[in-house]
Amino acid sequence: MSSDSVLPLPENPIIVGFGGVGVDFLAAVPSFPKPDAKIRTTEFKIQGGGNTGNAMTCAVRLGLKPRIISKVSNDAAGKALLEELHAEGVDTSFFVVSQEGTSPFSYIIVDSQTKTRTCIFTAGYPPMVPDDLPQANLLSALDGARVVYFDARMPDSALVIAQEAFRQNISILIDAERPREGLNDLLKLADYVVCSEKFPQASLDRGIIYFKGTSFNYSKIAKT
Repeated sequence: MSSDSVLPLPENPIIVGFGGVGVDFLAAVPSFPKPDAKIRTTEFKIQGGGNTGNAMTCAVRLGLKPRIISKVSNDAAGKALLEELHAEGVDTSFFVVSQEGTSPFSYIIVDSQTKTRTCIFTAGYPPMVPDDLPQANLLSALDGARVVYFDARMPDSALVIAQEAFRQNISILIDAERPREGLNDLLKLADYVVCSEKFPQASLDRGIIYFKGTSFNYSKIAKT
């Protein structure tokens, strides 16, 4: 693709992301271990992760101006996450930092043979709740934003933010990795949905998904 065919960025390309961030402990192994086995890693890394953290890091590398609303604790992992995101150019000023508890983290086993990964996630504590984000802070975070991204974690807080974005006519993008608690409420407000390969079938197993006031029956899609 030639540079002439690339669409120009908008004048104020602010995107707000709400959802999960965390520290990833990645261990690459020749193949996934059998139960009770002891094996060696071929490579090991510690780096920031989480769907929202990853998405907003990609956004800043594409020339956008991302802000993240999320929650970490004032521990070593939380400080490292904030430093890494800030170094990438992500606005971290809307993070909630708890003086107690633990920040989210994941152990990730990377199978070099099958090219797959297995994630073992530990949620942060205390979790984010709507009262963590005063209305003034929410309005400031959304000021000038063109898109708000959600990974559908922390559904109570996500819905409050999505409702305000909807009220302000800011586009809403949902990363529907898999069915989650509260996801349907977010889909009713969404302008764009990006889903994983397994999401349609998982949604079919649960019935109907609602998207901005319209119901979609995945059984009809699956038969076409």
